[in-house]
Formats: sequence, C-alpha cells, structure tokens
Amino acid sequence: MERKNNIFFIVITIVFLLSILIFKSPILDKNTIPASFHLTKNPGFDHADGELRFGGIPINQSASRKLELVNTFNRPIMITIESTGEITEQLIVSENNFELLPNESKNISFTVYTSGLTEFREYFGEIIILSKKI
Repeated sequence: MERKNNIFFIVITIVFLLSILIFKSPILDKNTIPASFHLTKNPGFDHADGELRFGGIPINQSASRKLELVNTFNRPIMITIESTGEITEQLIVSENNFELLPNESKNISFTVYTSGLTEFREYFGEIIILSKKI
C-alpha cells in the first residue's frame, strides 16, 4: 500500500511540474522557415513563397534576403532567431534577440556567405523565429 502511495505521489508531482512548464512557457509563437542556397559557378535568383531561398551563389560570394517581422501581440515581445542545418555556419543575421513593441515591425537581413565551401550543390536548413514573453 505504501508503494502505491509513493508511485501516486510521484505521478502527481510529475503532472504538476509539466503543467507549470506548459503554461509558463516563455514562447508565444514559433515560425519555422525552410531555407536553402545553391553553391554554383554562376549567380542565380530563386523565389518561393514561405521559404527563404538565396538562389545560386558563386564561391566566396554572398546573397541576402530580408524579412519584415511584425509584433501582432498586444504586449512587447522578444524576438530570437535561430538556424538549423547546413546553412547555419554560412548564415549571418543582421539583428537578433531584440524587443518589438505591439504593432511594431522591423526588417531583418539574412545573408549567406559561401566562403570555405567547395562542393557545388544545394545546401539546406531552417530559420526559426521565436516570439517570447518579456
């Protein structure tokens, strides 16, 4: 009987702690945007809605794209930008970890540099934009 009480107490404690984490999460919104570029001998442009494509970029060159980020919440938020995949080492973001007031917008530049790359192919990754409570 005492063992059942201990197990019950442990389960209730875990559920309680998980509920605190879920409801106290600082993340209000998360947007994941596929991103890619092609290392090539000749520059080229590529466009697709919902994606951040940098097109063809020659060796030791760069390409940039801009996104307008808008705070649609009725409170100030902190924007954090992360990246994953093969583009991470080649990507530079103009600004990160910044505050946006309600209805405020900001243009952010994303630039990919091909320095150090030698394999002519397409490189993939994701841009993750987190809107956090302040």
